[in-house]
Amino acid sequence: MDQGEGLNTLGKKLAATRRRLTLLALGRAWWPAFVFIAGFLAIALAGGFDRLSSFLAALILPLLILTGIGLCWMSWRRYRRPAEADVVRALDGQSELRPVSSLTDRPADPAAGPASLWRAHRARLVAEIGNLRLPRLAAEWAALDPYRVRYIVPVVVVALALVAGPAAPGRILRALSPDLGALAGADKMVVEAWVTPPEHTGRAPVFLQAGMKDVRVPVGSEITLRTQAPSAPKLILRGDKRKTMRFAQTPEGAFEARARIEGDTRLTVNWWGERARWNFIVLPDEVPLIAFDSPPAPGQRDQVEFKWKAGDDYGVTAVELAIRLRVPHPAAPEAEDRVPVPMPGAPGARELSATAQLDLTRHRWAGLPVDVRLVARDGAGQEGFSESMPFILPEKLFLDPLAQAAQEARVTVLREPRPYAEMPRNDQALTDGAINTAATGRLDAAPEGVRQAALMLDSVTYRGEMFINDLGAFMGLRMALGTLQTAGTKAEADAVEPLLWAIALKLEHGSVADARARLEAARAALERALREGAPEEEIRRLMEAFRDAANEYLAAKMAEAMAGGLDAPEQQQDGQAQAGGDSLGGQDFEDMLNALQDLTETGAAEQARQLLSDITNLLENLEFQRGQGQGDGMPGEQADGEDSDLPPEEQELTDAMRRLSEILREQRQLNDDTLAQQRGEQSGQSGQQPGEGTDQGEGTGEGQEQDGGPGQGTGTPGAGRGGSLAERQAELGRLVEELARRGGNSGQTGEEGAGQPGAGLDEDALRAILEAQRRAERALQGGNEGRAVMDQERATQMLSELSREMAEQIDQMRANRLGEQGQNSNDPLGRPLTGAGNDGQGVEIPSESERQRAKDILDELRRRYGEAEDEEEREYLRRLLERF
Repeated sequence: MDQGEGLNTLGKKLAATRRRLTLLALGRAWWPAFVFIAGFLAIALAGGFDRLSSFLAALILPLLILTGIGLCWMSWRRYRRPAEADVVRALDGQSELRPVSSLTDRPADPAAGPASLWRAHRARLVAEIGNLRLPRLAAEWAALDPYRVRYIVPVVVVALALVAGPAAPGRILRALSPDLGALAGADKMVVEAWVTPPEHTGRAPVFLQAGMKDVRVPVGSEITLRTQAPSAPKLILRGDKRKTMRFAQTPEGAFEARARIEGDTRLTVNWWGERARWNFIVLPDEVPLIAFDSPPAPGQRDQVEFKWKAGDDYGVTAVELAIRLRVPHPAAPEAEDRVPVPMPGAPGARELSATAQLDLTRHRWAGLPVDVRLVARDGAGQEGFSESMPFILPEKLFLDPLAQAAQEARVTVLREPRPYAEMPRNDQALTDGAINTAATGRLDAAPEGVRQAALMLDSVTYRGEMFINDLGAFMGLRMALGTLQTAGTKAEADAVEPLLWAIALKLEHGSVADARARLEAARAALERALREGAPEEEIRRLMEAFRDAANEYLAAKMAEAMAGGLDAPEQQQDGQAQAGGDSLGGQDFEDMLNALQDLTETGAAEQARQLLSDITNLLENLEFQRGQGQGDGMPGEQADGEDSDLPPEEQELTDAMRRLSEILREQRQLNDDTLAQQRGEQSGQSGQQPGEGTDQGEGTGEGQEQDGGPGQGTGTPGAGRGGSLAERQAELGRLVEELARRGGNSGQTGEEGAGQPGAGLDEDALRAILEAQRRAERALQGGNEGRAVMDQERATQMLSELSREMAEQIDQMRANRLGEQGQNSNDPLGRPLTGAGNDGQGVEIPSESERQRAKDILDELRRRYGEAEDEEEREYLRRLLERF
């Protein structure tokens, strides 16, 4: 080996020896810290810290950190870097020549002879360097680590890491970052949270649990968080923007926070660290859709009629008709009026379809060409629009000249969109003796339309006390003129609208228009309350108002008819005028109103609204005409002796129908009395208890004597209601049996069946009715009112079906006969004329027992809804209550 190569080899061996000595020095100094850290990692990877309580883990970590810092500081202090002499000594000790240190020697005599000896000596040393070996230091390591801990601990740590797998980093991280808030009691902190979706969505609240991921909620939902803590936690919302807020303390000592979720949000609750976290993904709220199913068209009574459909993902809450002038006023080119459109069912339905009938004759643009479009609004306030359609708003026809003038002045004021001009300020108005002349010239500051209306009213009422017969209308017009002259704003001028409208109607239609307006207002208020689910007390109050308005309207129509030359209608025993003759008797009308009230009380809003509409249509179609028989009378009433002019077949069916209708009415009353006795209440028989007798028959009246002519059978159902319930049921059974005996052959006509009140009746149906009545009689005798009610209901149902079939036969016969005679076949209510015994079958009126069952079912559903704990069950019961 030459000298250069030997020195290079020596340098490498010196460096390697230095590293081994340094490692030995590190082991001597740092072995306590190494063992401590390795042991910590082994315990963490094995999950030892995860098994500790939060408090204990948080308490141990500072001790471990302090211990580790202390050991590291001690190791640092103990560490001594190996000296160069130690490195040389470790290599020189292997040879007696001490080649490493000897190479540093220098010759004492530089002469030529000794120099050759010195070169030979250095060559020998270089050759010896090749024989040197790196020190193993086995003895030193054995003395330092006799149990090979330096090998065992790393192997154990690596093995535990392999066993832990993907969970290894998390375990180490949790061991290094325990919940320090546990030292302050934060580990026992429980965060209760729930999300309340917007009310219009109809969704149930969502109670949040720890660990829930990607909670989907409607946009606009409100989250409520409540917890117990020594101090106020912090709520952090991370969405489009970061928002931080503190919990507020409640009177109970808890802490509560509320936030609205408008977009995808990550929510965390922090108090000595993160206490809760949820991610929310919002569900978008779509804009509602709406369209015309049929274009607007003029309907009956100058109404606007059209079909429409709408839909929304969470339900439509309101529908309006937006109206714009086709040629707008230059001063208000964007003017638009919106008219509410009645919605079928309760607000919030997702799919809607209906036919709307709107009275827009009072609108300020009535009679003008307009563009109309539908507007649907959802619970979030979003609006969807239909396509625009051209239309001419219908206007009310006024034939009275003075009514026309009032209407013209009214629309002139309403159609004026411009405001009043600024009036000059009179600073001297409040000084002594000053006259505020500006206050007397307010009409000069009014827009042109108001001034024109004032001039019209002034002209119409000039010396009106001499030529206007209706002094009330004259004073009303002068009052409207005074209002326009003193108004200082457009709103004050518009206040004359209701006055001028009422005057025009009164001049054109008289007092019936007022009664009809009250009826329509009461109907609209009651329908709105039913649709919006108003409180029971308000619905009861509105129901009473509708009842009063309906009776007032009937009285006004009757007075109008009498003033036109018709005779007053006969009065039934209950005091109600028989406005519709046989088709709408006073008791029938009261039954309809009572049924409507019961439907509102039981919460059957949809059925109540339908019956309300039927009653209103019946009243509005009511017409009083002269009788078509001998003499004048109410329509539907037959003059004396008219029955004798009927064909024999129709006469027989009519007489049988009358008796059958009387039996049906009495059977219904007996059903209600039986149900009342079952509940422990008083029966409805004129304030008498069941079983009390009476000397006067309720139904005994004209044409009801004790012999058996047509319409005069013995034992008239209304007669003799006294006695027990069983006796009254037996009497009804006897009457049905008599009907069956007289009309024994179904459909019998001619001489064989003529003159028999029961001719044409279905004998099998009568026998089934009789059997049900006899079972009810036996049940009443045995004190089993529940069984009796069931049998009575069956008998009532069969009587009703048989009565309806008879009425259809009579309708057909009468329609054919009147068609041949060229007479009108409609009654005053706009319905086809029915038999004399029609009992208001066109409108289904639930019986007392049916209404009571509906109330009981509703109460039971409400009770179960209040006691239900399962969320799915509560949602199911809620949907049932809505449908009910």
